[in-house]
Amino acid sequence: MSAKHWLLGAVLLVGAQLAGPARADADAPIAWQSWNRALFDRAAHERRYIVLHMAAVWCHWCHVMEQTTYRDAAVQARLQQHFIVVRIDQDSDPELSYRYERWGWPATIMFDSAGNEIFRRQGYLPPDLFLRLLDAVIADPSALARTEIEASAGSPSTLPSPLRQQIDQAFRGAFDAEHGGFGRLHRLLHGDTIEYTQQQARALHRNEQPALYAEMARHTLDGARRLIDPVWGGMYQYSDSFDWSSPHFEKLLNVQRDAIRCYVLAFLSGGDQRDIAAARDIVRWLLEHMRSAEAAFFASQDADAGPELPGGTFYALDDRQRRARPAPRIDTSLYARENGWVISALAQLYDATGDAALLIAARRAMGWVLVNRRTPSGSFGHAGAGVRDGSLSDTLALGEAALALYRSTAERAWLSLANEIAIVIIRDFRHADAGFVVRQPDREAIGALARPVRQLDENVAVVRFLNLLWRNTARSEFRTGAEHGMRWLVATAMDGAMAPGILLADDELAHEPAHITIVGAKTDPAAQLLYEAARRYPSRYLRLEWLDQSEGPLPNPDVTYPDLPQAAAYACANHACSLPVTDPSAIAASAFRLENR
Repeated sequence: MSAKHWLLGAVLLVGAQLAGPARADADAPIAWQSWNRALFDRAAHERRYIVLHMAAVWCHWCHVMEQTTYRDAAVQARLQQHFIVVRIDQDSDPELSYRYERWGWPATIMFDSAGNEIFRRQGYLPPDLFLRLLDAVIADPSALARTEIEASAGSPSTLPSPLRQQIDQAFRGAFDAEHGGFGRLHRLLHGDTIEYTQQQARALHRNEQPALYAEMARHTLDGARRLIDPVWGGMYQYSDSFDWSSPHFEKLLNVQRDAIRCYVLAFLSGGDQRDIAAARDIVRWLLEHMRSAEAAFFASQDADAGPELPGGTFYALDDRQRRARPAPRIDTSLYARENGWVISALAQLYDATGDAALLIAARRAMGWVLVNRRTPSGSFGHAGAGVRDGSLSDTLALGEAALALYRSTAERAWLSLANEIAIVIIRDFRHADAGFVVRQPDREAIGALARPVRQLDENVAVVRFLNLLWRNTARSEFRTGAEHGMRWLVATAMDGAMAPGILLADDELAHEPAHITIVGAKTDPAAQLLYEAARRYPSRYLRLEWLDQSEGPLPNPDVTYPDLPQAAAYACANHACSLPVTDPSAIAASAFRLENR
């Protein structure tokens, strides 16, 4: 056994322990280098390796590692002699973030000069442990074996029934019946997970245990309320105790998006005022603390206000006490992806409440992103709008936002924008075999970095987005794109992934959405009331249209509606449509009956 393999084996045994006292030199911080292709040329010329430290503004253990491990004199000496050290804020680079999200945060990745990965390591590494890892690499820098899920154009685009049952069974087995939540590690609110339980609770004709799924959603949402900041609003990232009582206090925008989605759907399904109050509390933090002067939204807020004022102490204070002290740092970066998430969430809460201020905020943020983050190719850049800035995560988030605004407003310009974005996704981010990539690798990329990254949640979202657009427009390229993404999701599931998002995407590809059409002039108050009621249908998988004859035919005119003397709503599902409905309160029940016929 090589020295490196022996040392790495020993490291695995002690990795969770904090090694002895650090030999810190606080006056000698690391000289972090920038991440670029020239790093590898330099590493080859100087016969060095590259250490990539992926961190986050809001990450407590990232700060600890930078203040202890990277300031340790022995570690610094070894790094200066053999390594080039790079620090990246993972929020700033979606491609690297998704590539290494399984190992963070902080994530430590080692490369040789050819771009091959030597090792990847998750979480805080104390000085002695990190030093041993460095010495193991110096002794034997053998690269990791490549692991990649393969799928081809001939792979299935639907889940085989036994595999679907297996995933669902594993999902139900992971539910914590005592506290709510899933798994045996942390307690958090994941949008696709809860949405799957909410969907299954409503799918009476396809599910023998709707009450079980309703209880999963209800119990988890009740527990997760403990993660909402009672003073300023917003939801903390997760709890490291099963009873939701030990929050990690950072506030991330994807957490807020997922929580708003889940609580809005719960309110629309059950009418519990606690759910809509939770969604409002989360949005309150976004509007009061995270909105820039340009009306766009900042990226995240740190857990701690500094070593002297950790999150547990700061967030226990009331509003007056908090404002008298330094607050946890807000990352004021303005990213397209994060703004797309917020726009969608604001639109969803507007659909449920009719609060016009939410729609105004969503429109203004969308306006800022369109001006400042759209690239010449039509994609969206994360932190810029240059020719090479486009990324799938940002482009997708804005496509979803455009489709959410179409549902909220029935303005066809938003559907047209969603169509444009979908075309860009299919053109620019399609993997040759199956699925969609975070970004096409740069032509000069080498080693592991030349392999494109396909991220699970992102591919689930692409499939759902393209499929719903196909239902709205009947454009076959969107259906074909959704099936292309689903092939990789099926291969991922066959490889062992037990993600409920895959079940959501598969189910939507196989079934029509509820379809509600309002027929009447948009200036007609009766038609407006019908549309307001239809917006509140408790499903994101909804085809909602407003046929105003002055605007011409609908984008997908697959149903012919009679010309009545008064405004009416029509619900369709499972190849059947209702009689005209003129009472707004009857729309949801009519659509639900057809969905479950």
